[in-house]
Amino acid sequence: MIKTNPSFNILRLSLVISLAISVFLILINTNKIIDYTRSEERKKIELWASAQKNFIENKNLDDDIGELTLMILTESFENPIIQVDANGKILSHKNIFENNIIEIDSIKLKNVLEKISIENDPILIKYSNSINQKLYYGNSPILYKIKFYPFGLLIVGLLFSITLFIYYKSSITSNQNKIWASFAKETAHQIGTPLSSLMGWSTILKDEKIDSDIIAEIEKDIERLNKITKRFSEIGSVPKLYKENVNEILNNFIKYLNKRNSSLIKLKFNSCNEVIYFRINKTLFEWVIENLIKNAIDSMNGKGIIKINVLKTNSNVQIEIKDSGKGILKENYNKIFNPGFSLKKKGWGLGLSLSKRIINLYHVGNIYVKDSKINSGSTLVISLPLIIESS
Repeated sequence: MIKTNPSFNILRLSLVISLAISVFLILINTNKIIDYTRSEERKKIELWASAQKNFIENKNLDDDIGELTLMILTESFENPIIQVDANGKILSHKNIFENNIIEIDSIKLKNVLEKISIENDPILIKYSNSINQKLYYGNSPILYKIKFYPFGLLIVGLLFSITLFIYYKSSITSNQNKIWASFAKETAHQIGTPLSSLMGWSTILKDEKIDSDIIAEIEKDIERLNKITKRFSEIGSVPKLYKENVNEILNNFIKYLNKRNSSLIKLKFNSCNEVIYFRINKTLFEWVIENLIKNAIDSMNGKGIIKINVLKTNSNVQIEIKDSGKGILKENYNKIFNPGFSLKKKGWGLGLSLSKRIINLYHVGNIYVKDSKINSGSTLVISLPLIIESS
């Protein structure tokens, strides 16, 4: 099983907890602010209703109705108000229409009344002549803004958390890339030193007229080690990509692999009907193909047919590698590319991880499991950008 970075898990947990606490506190405080604002608005409307009652009940228009009453009646507020009689007939309204509107839309007025009657309980106005009226009022625009305020804060908080998460994850990825590169360079260096000595000893053995078959086998091993050294050297630095013919590269490499594989393994290559080009590092690309084919051979227990198909889309070339092996559970489609994850008892879980890194990081492509059936085989796909030839 692959182990995740403990500090990375702690960060994720901290972000989730912090976000949850922030949401909780924001909602509590917002509700308090909303309740307070609603309470203050009701007091203001009740005061206005009381002032209106005093004004109407003042029978002598010449009497001084009080400076405070006039101040309250003339004070501006933004709440929509509709006053109705005991039978529900609309008597007056305020803050419903624009000031310059002459014709009153009665349908709109009724719709507003229906809406604001749900928002707040009406204020009952009892006059001395036993005439009762109701004053319906809606929430002010500022109260609506306060309601949506926490959502704005949550979006900002969420965006901040995502940004922080991405930054931290990219930092970890960057560090991992540096570790991979350093490891590859050191491996190439460690292999390169004894390899130079082996090449020197091979020359000496030739001069000593040792059995040519033995020399040939030694040279094969040296060639193999030299190839491994070159691969690690390429992955330890920024590899150079060159324009290559897809069919030609694959055809030549599959011929090379067929010579070295068991006779029980057959590699069948189906090339594309047209000449297509992509930009690759040949050494690293062949390493990826070799890794995928080796995994396919292991999955088939060293016996079976592996099909390599080349397909062209509008902007990509897709290389399918199909085997008739054990198959992969759907839940493991992505996991098999994680470092340290292996479906083999003795596997290190590095081959597919390294292949994905080579394709994604250096070739701006993708590698994935297209489909798989248990005991029927799997299809893995390498997708790389095409070089579009101008006509």
